[in-house]
Amino acid sequence: MKTILALILCCGAVLAADTNEILVVSTAKTNAQSGSVTTTDVYLRDGQTNLVRDTRTKAGAVQIQIQRFYHAGYLVSDFMTMPNSSGLSVEAGSPYAVSFEFWPSKEVRSAVIGTKDGVILDAFTCTNGVFYPDSNSHISKANGFFGTDMR
Repeated sequence: MKTILALILCCGAVLAADTNEILVVSTAKTNAQSGSVTTTDVYLRDGQTNLVRDTRTKAGAVQIQIQRFYHAGYLVSDFMTMPNSSGLSVEAGSPYAVSFEFWPSKEVRSAVIGTKDGVILDAFTCTNGVFYPDSNSHISKANGFFGTDMR
Protein backbone atom coordinates (compact mmCIF):
# COMPACT_ATOMS: atom_id res chain seq x y z
CA MET A 1 0.00 0.00 0.00
CA LYS A 2 2.87 2.38 0.80
CA THR A 3 4.34 1.74 -2.66
CA ILE A 4 1.05 2.53 -4.37
CA LEU A 5 0.67 5.74 -2.36
CA ALA A 6 4.23 6.79 -3.22
CA LEU A 7 3.60 6.17 -6.94
CA ILE A 8 0.36 8.17 -6.85
CA LEU A 9 2.13 11.08 -5.14
CA CYS A 10 5.01 10.97 -7.64
CA CYS A 11 2.69 10.83 -10.65
CA GLY A 12 0.52 13.58 -9.21
CA ALA A 13 3.57 15.79 -8.88
CA VAL A 14 4.49 15.14 -12.51
CA LEU A 15 0.98 16.00 -13.72
CA ALA A 16 0.80 19.15 -11.61
CA ALA A 17 4.23 20.43 -12.56
CA ASP A 18 4.62 23.83 -14.17
CA THR A 19 6.05 23.24 -17.65
CA ASN A 20 8.78 25.85 -17.07
CA GLU A 21 10.50 24.20 -14.15
CA ILE A 22 12.64 21.16 -13.46
CA LEU A 23 10.92 18.33 -11.64
CA VAL A 24 12.76 15.41 -10.03
CA VAL A 25 11.26 12.06 -9.08
CA SER A 26 13.43 9.82 -6.89
CA THR A 27 13.11 6.16 -5.97
CA ALA A 28 15.31 3.86 -3.91
CA LYS A 29 15.64 0.06 -3.80
CA THR A 30 17.48 -1.92 -1.16
CA ASN A 31 19.10 -5.26 -1.92
CA ALA A 32 19.29 -7.05 1.44
CA GLN A 33 21.52 -9.83 0.11
CA SER A 34 24.26 -7.55 -1.20
CA GLY A 35 23.68 -4.75 1.31
CA SER A 36 23.46 -2.18 -1.49
CA VAL A 37 21.00 0.62 -2.14
CA THR A 38 20.21 1.83 -5.66
CA THR A 39 18.74 5.31 -5.99
CA THR A 40 17.25 6.56 -9.26
CA ASP A 41 16.64 10.28 -9.83
CA VAL A 42 14.66 11.23 -12.94
CA TYR A 43 14.75 14.92 -13.91
CA LEU A 44 12.07 16.34 -16.19
CA ARG A 45 12.17 19.66 -18.07
CA ASP A 46 8.93 20.81 -19.70
CA GLY A 47 7.45 17.37 -18.99
CA GLN A 48 10.23 15.42 -20.75
CA THR A 49 13.02 13.39 -19.18
CA ASN A 50 16.37 15.11 -19.59
CA LEU A 51 18.55 13.39 -16.97
CA VAL A 52 18.39 10.00 -15.25
CA ARG A 53 20.88 9.28 -12.47
CA ASP A 54 21.33 5.76 -11.05
CA THR A 55 23.54 5.56 -7.97
CA ARG A 56 24.47 2.32 -6.21
CA THR A 57 25.88 2.61 -2.70
CA LYS A 58 27.10 0.04 -0.23
CA ALA A 59 27.93 0.84 3.41
CA GLY A 60 27.39 4.52 2.56
CA ALA A 61 30.01 4.60 -0.24
CA VAL A 62 29.16 5.08 -3.92
CA GLN A 63 30.01 1.94 -5.89
CA ILE A 64 28.86 3.19 -9.30
CA GLN A 65 26.91 6.13 -10.66
CA ILE A 66 25.54 6.35 -14.19
CA GLN A 67 24.05 9.64 -15.41
CA ARG A 68 22.14 9.49 -18.72
CA PHE A 69 21.40 12.66 -20.69
CA TYR A 70 18.30 12.88 -22.89
CA HIS A 71 16.69 15.39 -25.22
CA ALA A 72 13.30 15.05 -26.96
CA GLY A 73 13.16 11.37 -26.08
CA TYR A 74 16.65 10.56 -27.39
CA LEU A 75 19.43 9.19 -25.23
CA VAL A 76 22.28 11.55 -26.14
CA SER A 77 25.11 10.56 -23.79
CA ASP A 78 26.00 9.00 -20.47
CA PHE A 79 28.61 9.68 -17.83
CA MET A 80 29.71 6.90 -15.49
CA THR A 81 31.79 7.15 -12.32
CA MET A 82 33.22 4.52 -10.00
CA PRO A 83 35.54 5.01 -7.02
CA ASN A 84 38.72 5.01 -9.13
CA SER A 85 37.58 5.95 -12.64
CA SER A 86 35.07 7.76 -14.78
CA GLY A 87 34.09 7.71 -18.43
CA LEU A 88 31.56 8.96 -20.91
CA SER A 89 29.97 7.82 -24.11
CA VAL A 90 28.02 9.56 -26.83
CA GLU A 91 25.23 7.79 -28.69
CA ALA A 92 26.05 7.13 -32.32
CA GLY A 93 23.58 8.59 -34.79
CA SER A 94 22.13 11.08 -32.32
CA PRO A 95 20.61 14.17 -33.95
CA TYR A 96 22.20 16.24 -31.17
CA ALA A 97 25.70 17.33 -30.24
CA VAL A 98 26.96 17.00 -26.67
CA SER A 99 29.97 18.54 -24.98
CA PHE A 100 31.52 18.24 -21.54
CA GLU A 101 33.62 20.94 -19.87
CA PHE A 102 36.30 20.14 -17.30
CA TRP A 103 38.06 22.21 -14.64
CA PRO A 104 41.87 22.50 -14.76
CA SER A 105 41.87 19.82 -12.02
CA LYS A 106 40.26 17.49 -14.62
CA GLU A 107 37.01 17.32 -12.62
CA VAL A 108 33.92 17.60 -14.80
CA ARG A 109 32.29 21.05 -14.68
CA SER A 110 29.28 20.94 -17.02
CA ALA A 111 27.56 19.29 -19.97
CA VAL A 112 25.65 20.84 -22.85
CA ILE A 113 23.28 19.30 -25.40
CA GLY A 114 22.78 21.31 -28.57
CA THR A 115 21.96 21.21 -32.22
CA LYS A 116 24.73 20.44 -34.66
CA ASP A 117 24.76 24.13 -35.63
CA GLY A 118 25.31 25.44 -32.10
CA VAL A 119 21.92 26.15 -30.51
CA ILE A 120 21.99 25.13 -26.83
CA LEU A 121 18.99 22.92 -26.05
CA ASP A 122 19.86 21.71 -22.57
CA ALA A 123 22.62 22.36 -20.06
CA PHE A 124 23.78 20.74 -16.84
CA THR A 125 26.04 21.94 -14.04
CA CYS A 126 28.19 19.40 -12.23
CA THR A 127 29.09 19.54 -8.54
CA ASN A 128 31.28 16.82 -7.03
CA GLY A 129 30.64 14.59 -10.04
CA VAL A 130 26.85 14.94 -9.87
CA PHE A 131 25.01 16.68 -12.73
CA TYR A 132 21.95 18.91 -12.26
CA PRO A 133 19.86 20.52 -15.02
CA ASP A 134 20.37 24.27 -15.47
CA SER A 135 17.36 26.58 -15.48
CA ASN A 136 15.58 27.56 -18.69
CA SER A 137 16.60 31.17 -18.07
CA HIS A 138 20.29 30.20 -17.86
CA ILE A 139 20.01 28.33 -21.19
CA SER A 140 18.24 31.31 -22.80
CA LYS A 141 20.97 33.67 -21.56
CA ALA A 142 23.68 31.37 -22.94
CA ASN A 143 21.97 31.26 -26.33
CA GLY A 144 21.60 35.05 -26.26
CA PHE A 145 25.32 35.38 -25.51
CA PHE A 146 26.16 33.24 -28.53
CA GLY A 147 23.46 34.81 -30.71
CA THR A 148 21.22 31.74 -31.00
CA ASP A 149 17.63 31.02 -30.03
CA MET A 150 16.60 28.48 -27.42
CA ARG A 151 14.94 25.33 -28.77
